[in-house]
Amino acid sequence: MKLIFPYDNDNIYTGTPIELYPDSETGDYMMPPNAADFPPEINGEGMWRPFFDEEKQEWVETADEAYKDSLKKDTAPDPNQLAGLGGQLANEKLARKAAEQAQQSLGRQLASLKLEFLNVKGE
Repeated sequence: MKLIFPYDNDNIYTGTPIELYPDSETGDYMMPPNAADFPPEINGEGMWRPFFDEEKQEWVETADEAYKDSLKKDTAPDPNQLAGLGGQLANEKLARKAAEQAQQSLGRQLASLKLEFLNVKGE
């Protein structure tokens, strides 16, 4: 088995390597069209939008700065989201505390019932 790196009709890498297995009769790998047998990298580093140049048999970076910027996510958190998450966390903590208190109360009630049962039984 070896990995191959397919590209679409525009020669742009599809983004997912595929496992290629040898032919069961010949043992040879039958390379499909629109695929390279080496990853889309330049100097060992990945690419943003790899294009396969069939004539030169190499991957070429086609992403400009505008394309790269369009893929970058805003890393600053949204204050409204943070406030909402803070409220959810506070509610969760209150609910957990209430559940712990209820569990303790049930434990005390159970212990009391056991004692009462033992007293009624005469042990």
